[in-house]
Amino acid sequence: MRRHRPVNMSPFQRLVLAAVVSTVLAPAGRALAAPQTAGEPPITTPGAEGDYLREMHRSIHFRWAVQFIKGVVEKRPPSDPLNRANDAEVLFVVRWDGSPAEITVSESSGVAAFDQAAVEAIRGTRRYPVPPVDVYGDDGVAHFRWIFSRDARLCSGGEVRRVEAPLAEALPRLFYQGRIKEALLRVARYARAGDLTAMSTFARAWLQRPFPDAAIDARAAAALARAGDTRQVERLKRALDRADTVELAASALAAAKVDLCPLVSARLESGRPDAIQAATQILRAGHTEMSPESPCVRALETAVKNDALAPAVRADALETLAQLNPAAARRPALNALGEKDAKLRAAGAIAFARPGGGRPTLYRLEPLVKDPSVEVRAAAAAGLLRACGDLANDYVAPLLKARDPEPLAAMVPELAKESSPASLDLLTKIAKRPDRELKMPLLAAMARRKDARALYVAMAAAVKKDPYASPAAKQIVYGSADFSELQPMMKDPAVGLLAYKALLGAGRQAEAMDWVVSNFDRLSPEILVEAFGAWLDSPPAHAASR
Repeated sequence: MRRHRPVNMSPFQRLVLAAVVSTVLAPAGRALAAPQTAGEPPITTPGAEGDYLREMHRSIHFRWAVQFIKGVVEKRPPSDPLNRANDAEVLFVVRWDGSPAEITVSESSGVAAFDQAAVEAIRGTRRYPVPPVDVYGDDGVAHFRWIFSRDARLCSGGEVRRVEAPLAEALPRLFYQGRIKEALLRVARYARAGDLTAMSTFARAWLQRPFPDAAIDARAAAALARAGDTRQVERLKRALDRADTVELAASALAAAKVDLCPLVSARLESGRPDAIQAATQILRAGHTEMSPESPCVRALETAVKNDALAPAVRADALETLAQLNPAAARRPALNALGEKDAKLRAAGAIAFARPGGGRPTLYRLEPLVKDPSVEVRAAAAAGLLRACGDLANDYVAPLLKARDPEPLAAMVPELAKESSPASLDLLTKIAKRPDRELKMPLLAAMARRKDARALYVAMAAAVKKDPYASPAAKQIVYGSADFSELQPMMKDPAVGLLAYKALLGAGRQAEAMDWVVSNFDRLSPEILVEAFGAWLDSPPAHAASR
């Protein structure tokens, strides 16, 4: 019987052999749970990236440590070139189907057979699992760097290579390819690594995309315009022609310092009722004042005096004129108080009642509190409180006992701006009315007044207990809540958005970003537009927005 001569092994060869043997002899279940050997360092990369590297290592380790290194240790002497080889570094990609490709030795060990064994350990005979989206490069494949050693490190040196263009350049391409969630995951990774601009860059790129829904597209353009993006002007001008986006677009254009008058002056001067009313809606939504020489101010003065126009058109023109130039509206407003048409009288009351009007305004508007038209009574009551404050309380008090709630609903927002005990007393009396039309105005008013805290707490508690409470009511109640109270309800999109904004307001952008990333797939485009707009309003400190 032939005897085999024992092979002399160096200390490092014994260490490697022990490591390999521990893998070979381990139970199958244990090998799958912990593929590294006792001497091989573990792959400690966190998250989905680390999970995928460890999954790949299961295959690579067997081919390298068992099929190659074990044979080298057992069969070759210490003087063999394979036992003197240095580390080999291999670069490769894994395609969308898990197949490896473009396998190249980037740093040679100095021994061709050692390098080739490393390549074969990557190539194998079976495909890898499909890579997760957050390891793909901009070219649609996942890139890896793997180091193969002849000591106890074996093949534990695997890492993802990031083949990525600058974020601002890469995002439009990723969006076009439909890889939006992947792009967001990349942004989150950059942000966690310290890039304070990453999320702002994503928000801008996401909002800049054209949306098929015109209303959502207008909201996105408005969010960008409010963040200082002047390129949205043309996009917003188109939204002025839609009834569901006109006010949003006009407000955003005004916020971007765009003069609205040149955009609507032709409509005002056309003499067409529909064009004039469309123009007045745009101008009112802009909430800006204009000089007496403005073409729009002159055109509105002409429209108010034009008896050939319908009273509703003249009323719109008068209310708009009062907003653009209160001084120019005073005389037309006074004249309108005696008009036969109720809409004109109501518009006159709104235009005439300016803050600080005092007794002269009181004497003019007080008779209208008893007007036959509920629309006029509502305008007069609100105007009295706006112009005269507590001086008007006794004159509007009879409306508390009237059947119609409209005048009271018009009074509540004005009382919300006051701070006197008398105004709170009047607000408390209105709160005793059972009318549903008063619930939301009262809730908003109580939330605004610090001296109405006791009343507000009771109303807010009712909203919190009501599973059918409207989103608008939730917005009011939870709008100023602490994050600790909002956190348990973050799965509710309406309340979750409030919690997200609360995090932004508290300077906790990292947690706010996590909420967007984890909920991105189930949030509606409307909520995402608002969320990204809020981010641009409150970016991380010192984050540059480009």
